[in-house]
Amino acid sequence: MCKDTSSNSKFQENFLFSLPKTVSDKKIRVDFNAPDLSSNGGLVLLGNMHDSLAWKIGQLIPDFRRQEFVHHSYMEMVSQRIGQILCGYEDANDCNQLRGDSALKMSVGRKPSDADLASQPTMTRLENNVGMKTLYKIGKLFVDDYIASFDKAPKKVIIDADDTNANTYGAQQLSLFNAYYNEYCYMPLLMFDGMTGKLILPLLRPGRRNKSLSVAKIMMRLIEYLHQHWPKTIIELRGDSHFASHEFMDWAYNKWYVRYLTGLSGNNVLRDLVDKPRKRAENDFVKAQKAEDDRYDTLVRQGHGAMRERVVIRRYFKLEYKAATWKHAQRVIAKIEVSAEGTNIRFVVTSNRNNSAETIYKRYCRRGEMELWIKDLKYFKADRMSCNTYRANYFRLFLYAAAFVMAHNMKHTIFKNTQVERFTMDSLIKRIMLSAVYITEKKTFIRISFSPHHRHLEEMKTALRKIAV
Repeated sequence: MCKDTSSNSKFQENFLFSLPKTVSDKKIRVDFNAPDLSSNGGLVLLGNMHDSLAWKIGQLIPDFRRQEFVHHSYMEMVSQRIGQILCGYEDANDCNQLRGDSALKMSVGRKPSDADLASQPTMTRLENNVGMKTLYKIGKLFVDDYIASFDKAPKKVIIDADDTNANTYGAQQLSLFNAYYNEYCYMPLLMFDGMTGKLILPLLRPGRRNKSLSVAKIMMRLIEYLHQHWPKTIIELRGDSHFASHEFMDWAYNKWYVRYLTGLSGNNVLRDLVDKPRKRAENDFVKAQKAEDDRYDTLVRQGHGAMRERVVIRRYFKLEYKAATWKHAQRVIAKIEVSAEGTNIRFVVTSNRNNSAETIYKRYCRRGEMELWIKDLKYFKADRMSCNTYRANYFRLFLYAAAFVMAHNMKHTIFKNTQVERFTMDSLIKRIMLSAVYITEKKTFIRISFSPHHRHLEEMKTALRKIAV
């Protein structure tokens, strides 16, 4: 039974009721006058965002506002927005509900008792006021941040590049129809470190797939920039057939520090070159399938339980190939796979002339891990492109990407060698970032209290020790 005891006192709403005796023999009193609580306690693990990637992005945005009327710096606003994204609040509309959150305030350098953070209209104006020159500087900042994440120059870097769809549902600029996805969308071009999973650079592109020359120019500039900072580092590009452009291969031909391993679309010439190996593989499959059928039939006749094994024949071959548009012949690896579903032939083109065909192809297949990194990035709603202008959506992509970078760094630094390091971004948000805390502001210090029953208590203690000053 519920009883409303409303009054004109401070405690305007109290509810007194009883639960079944099998649960509790005490009355339960409910009110809405709890001390300062926050469900975003994981933000404390970021410390103060000064000198973070979020703060640096804010510093790059020119501020033409009349400073006497400014209450929120761009550094604070960007940090606030990225802090919200790290806790799973992807939209600027969430600013109105979270602007008074103490944990969020502290993450941008304000005390819980200070004025509230920026509102949704203020944040939206920021998103729509970032120009293309500033976006270029922010993109360069991502690359610089990636370079700075290494204590010393690596011997080798693998750039895994791919594009993905970010569906649109309105009249967004440069939102184009993509026949592959059967949707109007943007096609962000994403570049990750193939060995660490670090995000190197995100670029927002129009909805149709980028032309090979455009992609080649982007990759050339990125590789040259990395080479300037790491003159002794080998840089390898790994991507699908979209990145196998003659412009890039011609450019990389005489550069010892550039390597590539990309998919290659099949054609009649390539299929003719592997025709004899294909026939041998198909004959081997017929023999192997017959042997498996005989084994299975024998076991069944003998009364033994048996499962029919799937027969797959895989063969790998090296060949030299020169397309009409190529200046130089290239090493091409062919993989022939024959199964009950038929024959599947795949090709990759590479600058690697040392390793075996099988080794090279399996190294190419490792780029499949990038799909998991893209999925992690999309946990932050990085495909939410709901702004009207292309520039505003570009800036949004950078905000989501910055949240991904900061979360990735958090996992692999303060949570290193714990189970949290293996979390997906979804698990990181739900289990770590969305942690309830009780915040008390005293004269000389601020107390942040986590529950002693936190499901990852020991991991949180370890992380806090690492960031403690």
